[in-house]
Amino acid sequence: MNRILLFAFGTSFLLIGLVVLFLAVGYFQDPKFHKETSEWLKAEPEDIWHYITDINDLPNRRKEVVAIQILELRPDGTPTKWKETPDMGGYMIFELRESIPNRKWKIELTDANFKMRGSWTYVLEPKIPGTLVIITEDSEITSIPVRGAYYLAGRDATLQKEMELIRNRFSGR
Repeated sequence: MNRILLFAFGTSFLLIGLVVLFLAVGYFQDPKFHKETSEWLKAEPEDIWHYITDINDLPNRRKEVVAIQILELRPDGTPTKWKETPDMGGYMIFELRESIPNRKWKIELTDANFKMRGSWTYVLEPKIPGTLVIITEDSEITSIPVRGAYYLAGRDATLQKEMELIRNRFSGR
């Protein structure tokens, strides 16, 4: 009986220690994050533009997005506000903040149940032959556990994954 009790206390202590460590990692991380990544691709700005601005196609190219609901549209049909449902549940509402066709696209995460806000700016600079793609993330995570999770996953994981998807779509051209 003493061994079982000792094992239970030891396991409990270890689990509590891991939770405290996880929360400490999140607590000591800066809530604000800024990073930019860029890559030259052998593709026309128009082709990249159509890819990154195709909101309805997000569930087909990003496995973590299971559904998109368009909340607001411009008269020309351009989505200006949409709701993403991630595979872990919850929601994220994005709004289009700036759109210069084939040059610049800025979206903002305005509401989410993950205690995260931020903006992602895509700049397309023609570089013959091809296009320089620059993505900038400016985000803030107010939740300590979410900050801890992002730190462990890599705070720039979303930014890097987005560039990887664009690169994979246009490589081999």
